[in-house]
Amino acid sequence: MLGKVFRSDQNWRIVNSVVDVAKQIGKTFSFLQMTKTISLLLLAVYLCPYPAMCQSQRVGGPQASPDEYAYAQPGGKELKLYVFQPPGGDHRGLRGAVVIFHGGGWNQGTAAWTFGQARYFASLGMAGISVEYRLANGEEVTPFECVADAKAAIQWVRRHAQELNIDAKRIAAYGESAGGLLAAASAITSEDATKEEKDSVPNALVLFSPALNAESSEHFQKMLRPGQDAGAILPELHIRGGMPATIIVTGELDKMPSAAKMAEFCEKMNRMHNRCELHIYPGVGHMLMPPGEDKEERDKASKTGFDAFLKIDLFLKSLGFLPPEPRKN
Repeated sequence: MLGKVFRSDQNWRIVNSVVDVAKQIGKTFSFLQMTKTISLLLLAVYLCPYPAMCQSQRVGGPQASPDEYAYAQPGGKELKLYVFQPPGGDHRGLRGAVVIFHGGGWNQGTAAWTFGQARYFASLGMAGISVEYRLANGEEVTPFECVADAKAAIQWVRRHAQELNIDAKRIAAYGESAGGLLAAASAITSEDATKEEKDSVPNALVLFSPALNAESSEHFQKMLRPGQDAGAILPELHIRGGMPATIIVTGELDKMPSAAKMAEFCEKMNRMHNRCELHIYPGVGHMLMPPGEDKEERDKASKTGFDAFLKIDLFLKSLGFLPPEPRKN
């Protein structure tokens, strides 16, 4: 079952069933109850056995369409972010938010690729926000502009936090692959950071197979303009004290970057007294994909993906991003 790709309408019926059962049991999810049903939720939300396998299918579902907001207009091009709020219309307090940047090598992809992830985070009681950013073409748009858009998106969310029912001090940046670089680079500031710079820094980083070794990528280098210094947007060169708490999930077989590179990054973070959790999963590669296509490997990778998101949930819970569990009578 875990190796099968499911249709979205089937998956969302599963989500509805899980939610209905939870309501019957206790009206609300406690965190422990949530972890018991997490595999079903992930199967439904991602519409495939594990995150990265069918990004183009991450649309649809029973929730209303996301709220759309234009957060920037570089060169006259309107860029949007798509906000998914927790189901049920509960607006009793400010909530945490996860701002999501899709992968695609900096020159491919759409915000819709991460609608599934946004819905998932919304199902946990946070706002899930998928971001559209300019795609690099090696000319007027390079990865530098992608990073600028990421910073602008986080800054916009923070400055509009009240109207979005978001706590401005609980904004996480989530990025997959190339989007992982954008999320991590959003935390880069100058030594004497202005308020504007600080407003673009997330309070936590969730990095899923992040492409933090971009300088060694020929593909990345070809998208830079002559004279651009890639080091200016490489997070490992800008680690300092007071960086956002970070979690990284990656595969042991990943080469973009290697697990050793991720370990080196986390060690540097820890030496500067920053929190950095690293989870390296054996037997899988980039985006926790299996090296082969046989059912056993796919099943193993599916379970790995579920475990990775449980780790992410626990990380965000430890930082207070998830809503508090209801008190027992």
